[in-house]
Amino acid sequence: MALVVLGVSIVAVAGVAWFTVRGRPETRKPGEDLPEITQRLAVDLPAEAPMPRFTDVTAEAGLAEFDTFVGDRSSQLPEDMGAGAAWGDFDNDGDDDLFLVGGGGTMAADPATWATSELFENLGDGTFSRVESFPATRGLGMAAAWGDVDGDGWLDLATTGYDGIVLYRNREGSFEVDQSLSRKGYWAGASWGDFDNDRDLDLYVCGYVEYEPMEGNGPRGSDQYGRAVPYTLNPASFEPLGNLLFQNDGNGAFEEVALLYGVSNPEGRSLGALWRDFDDDGRLDLYVANDISDNALYLNRGDTFEDAGLAAWVADYRGAMGLTAGDWNRDGDDDLFVTHWVAQENALYDSRLANAPPSAEGAPAPPRALTFSDVAAPMGLGQIALQSIGWGTEFADFDSDGWLDLAVSNGSTFETADQPPQLQPQLPFLFWNQAGSGFHDLAPLSPPLSEARVGRGLALSDYDSDGDMDILWVTLDDGVHLLRNETEQGNWLEIDLRSRSRDSSPSEGWGDGATVIVTVGDLALRRTLTGASYLSQSSRTLHFGLGASTSVDAIEVRWLGGEAESYDPVPVNARWELTEGGAQPRRLSLLDDRERVMAFWDLQRRAMDTMKLEGDSPRAIGLFRQALELNPDHGDSRYYLANLLAGEGDVVGALAELETLIAGNPMSHRGHKQWGLLKAIHAAAPEDLAAAEAALETALGINQEETGTLLALGETALLRGDVTLAEERLRLACQSNPRAVGGFFLRAYISWTQGDRAASVELLRAAQTARGDEWKPEGAAAEGDVARLMHREETPLWRFWREWDGGQDPATAFRGLQEYLGQA
Repeated sequence: MALVVLGVSIVAVAGVAWFTVRGRPETRKPGEDLPEITQRLAVDLPAEAPMPRFTDVTAEAGLAEFDTFVGDRSSQLPEDMGAGAAWGDFDNDGDDDLFLVGGGGTMAADPATWATSELFENLGDGTFSRVESFPATRGLGMAAAWGDVDGDGWLDLATTGYDGIVLYRNREGSFEVDQSLSRKGYWAGASWGDFDNDRDLDLYVCGYVEYEPMEGNGPRGSDQYGRAVPYTLNPASFEPLGNLLFQNDGNGAFEEVALLYGVSNPEGRSLGALWRDFDDDGRLDLYVANDISDNALYLNRGDTFEDAGLAAWVADYRGAMGLTAGDWNRDGDDDLFVTHWVAQENALYDSRLANAPPSAEGAPAPPRALTFSDVAAPMGLGQIALQSIGWGTEFADFDSDGWLDLAVSNGSTFETADQPPQLQPQLPFLFWNQAGSGFHDLAPLSPPLSEARVGRGLALSDYDSDGDMDILWVTLDDGVHLLRNETEQGNWLEIDLRSRSRDSSPSEGWGDGATVIVTVGDLALRRTLTGASYLSQSSRTLHFGLGASTSVDAIEVRWLGGEAESYDPVPVNARWELTEGGAQPRRLSLLDDRERVMAFWDLQRRAMDTMKLEGDSPRAIGLFRQALELNPDHGDSRYYLANLLAGEGDVVGALAELETLIAGNPMSHRGHKQWGLLKAIHAAAPEDLAAAEAALETALGINQEETGTLLALGETALLRGDVTLAEERLRLACQSNPRAVGGFFLRAYISWTQGDRAASVELLRAAQTARGDEWKPEGAAAEGDVARLMHREETPLWRFWREWDGGQDPATAFRGLQEYLGQA
């Protein structure tokens, strides 16, 4: 095992540690203190640097049996490029599941012996279970990426590999194999992105080389950095393969349009591609990582792409593999990190967009000039990588201090002297961001990150829903390693997105391409839902470290292909779902008991104020929903939510909320009553009236002194044509409540229909007297009633006496009511 720590090289051989300081070899026994190393660490690391605590939980999580590669290497390129992994909630149960790509095996061996790609379901308790029903897949696999291609709310899966592209269509948790995208070729990275802003996902697939399997001994190869490299492991030995862009037609079918849009990159030998709106013009741009040729930056101009790599200073001519983007210095734009081959350093391209000069006053706003500057060396990311070969990489705030850190998977492509030859393992990097002033590698301080392996893919997820980002490390020689993050954390916030689908129907999308900006004081934290790494895909849940901040001041979502929307601040240390279209945030995770109680009452009070003082029903609905996520048993909140839903026309939703209220409290008088009222008001058949009457009778049995229920029962009897029962119930309501306007009015109607005009006029006078100048809302008279209702209670026939002008002529007063009851 070889380890490089801050300029000190360590090699473990036969139980003895050899290390070199300034070229002088010395020996140390295992466990012996190495003062040159410990002192150097102490000197170079800032005092505030966190202790990185990660635990390898691969075995206990149920992932240890997965093999990335099976058999002996035969020194061929498709065997050594490795494979990736993709996190995605395929079963819509709220946690990230995991797809692991099988990298195959010896090319000359029977494919039936190769490693199998496998889907693992997250069981929610820190463990995973292999999904046996997933279609068996063997091949020299490379990349995997989840994306909802047909807008049905279920994530589909694209995979690539040597001579294959496969789309697995998700049918509500089961999968169908779709070979319509398959093309002959050696396909590497795959990235979903809605480049044409039509609200469906398009797919970019990287073509690597036109590989020809080895026959015989072939050429000896070349000498690279003092190492003999067989020609079959040198990508320069083979012609490049153009890339593919599959445009979605909105129905889940695709047309290949890379040449049409100018993004085929035919000279590229591409390994990965990243969709990101680098110039903030509302359209996804594309950055392509190429091996031994210029990287490409394609700026999206709407009807085509502009190759801007040279102009933006990112046409990187190095061996590029892994990609990630993020605002590492918090200056308001997205920066770019690229991993490279040995002796080439990695690149940190700092975007200068935020500092680009604005347009002249009154002049049309052209696209802002986009340029980058490679700051890897001064930020501590350059020289340290000279001896490494970098692959998967991601920005993430691993200690939640508010600054994006950086993880890098390393692994050599050079062979050892073993027979059969193996690839040399290398140590990964875990770079801690020191408040934007530079990065420091903390990996040597963490045992799981101090083991050298042949690393390839890397993907991040808060798989255990504890508020920090965990690492999945894909290796070529040792399967995968799941590292649970146990580093001390600051405050945090996690956000899931739900966007509108193509036809603007209720939200089905996953927010792909959207940018979220969380404001804390005068600081704006920016995250965008796109990713690449190397052949891998990280979680769609956006993680924000907040440091010592205990609250956020604002949340903005810039929906791709839509408008920017603002959302109310939410409690921190929790996961929230933001839905396009103005709905209030929905809580997806819980706080501890004390924090949950405090958060509930804050939301409940805001919901009540919004309902009573502002009259903003849609916003109040969202706030009540959030409150009920924290305390589902709060009857008042559920009752008011039901009334608001009914007022907005969602009667089905209102009835469902009332049924939940009744299930939790069978003696809820108002729950039974309001359910009966809504059922009666919206009755479409006699059975609806019968159900309404039964609910109202239950309510009356619970509180026999509440006159509003008697009045409603009188109305349902009248609707059913039972005049005798109606008169009896209405008379009791009037006796109990002298201000029961509806009771007197409907009794007047009954008398008129029975030919007693004098009695009808007398009852109309009583109704007018009951109304009075200080008439209170219906249902508020007898003992047990309330003096003031939080909403205006409606009954099936309420509008007829509400619209009555007080006239005493029965024929005029009852014209509308008579017509309505005749139709009913």
